Amino acid sequence: MANAKTAPLPKEKSGVTISKEDAFIAQEYDANKKYMFQLAVENSEREHPVIDMVTKRPAPHQKFMPFRNIVFTSQIVWNGQRRMIRYYDGCDSIFVDQQPKEKEMIEQLIKQSRQRVFEDGKFGCYGDEKQLLQYMNACSWNTESPFRTRTADSVFVPVNADKVASQESEKLDRIELALQYAREATPTKMLIHANYLGIPVIDYDSGNELTEKEIRTAYRREASRNPDSFIDSYGNSSIELRYYIDKAWEKGIITNSFNPNQATWSNSNSIICDISGLKSGEAICQRLFEFSQNEVGEEFVLQLKAINE
Repeated sequence: MANAKTAPLPKEKSGVTISKEDAFIAQEYDANKKYMFQLAVENSEREHPVIDMVTKRPAPHQKFMPFRNIVFTSQIVWNGQRRMIRYYDGCDSIFVDQQPKEKEMIEQLIKQSRQRVFEDGKFGCYGDEKQLLQYMNACSWNTESPFRTRTADSVFVPVNADKVASQESEKLDRIELALQYAREATPTKMLIHANYLGIPVIDYDSGNELTEKEIRTAYRREASRNPDSFIDSYGNSSIELRYYIDKAWEKGIITNSFNPNQATWSNSNSIICDISGLKSGEAICQRLFEFSQNEVGEEFVLQLKAINE
């Protein structure tokens, strides 16, 4: 929760589990540290740029709303029950049932409190503002609050610097791994995978076939752009098998010219499987792929792989 440090709680006897409510109340904050929060929803990219009237140039995209007020009352689920929390400057507790009961006094305390806003999507407060931090971490407007009610809007999230750094580090690790795969893939493996990823092997303008170097450059670019999809599909045996089937059909190694209802090997006219009712090459290749996934298709797979070795 916003990089808060949980203080140890005394235990009456060993083996006692501390509740999340007790752990929350016992949290300690660094008085000299600023704890940050940001809006949960970013602005959508505009289809047309907004022109800055001073510079006459497109204004930079604003990631968040420029200003949004913070609502300092909220319901939460505390020990299985609904409970109201509220913040005002100088409060000793964020729980409404522990605050002054006089209506006029509360109204005056709230009126005297400084209004806080998310400016350009960000808001921060120091650790010595403990009640404010408790409210921000507990209220249901906080998407990551463990006490959120089911129907509350997701307004903001705590900015955990360690978590952000870990996520960025993990992302970089995935990019590096994907690029390693892209560099080390054999030409055949690269062509198979590039075909699956939709990377062209022909120059659209000239109609010329791209060189291996040109394809690998595009292949590496895709690895860097979308590493998760690249890694998840790299070396997938099903993708390779479908590629071999498609190429065998394109080259006429597999055909239905002898019998439109049967896929056969062109060199021997031996039957592979029934394709009755299928007309397009795409549908026939899909049927062959489905056949290859069954036990009866094991011999077909062996023959197909032998052709491509």
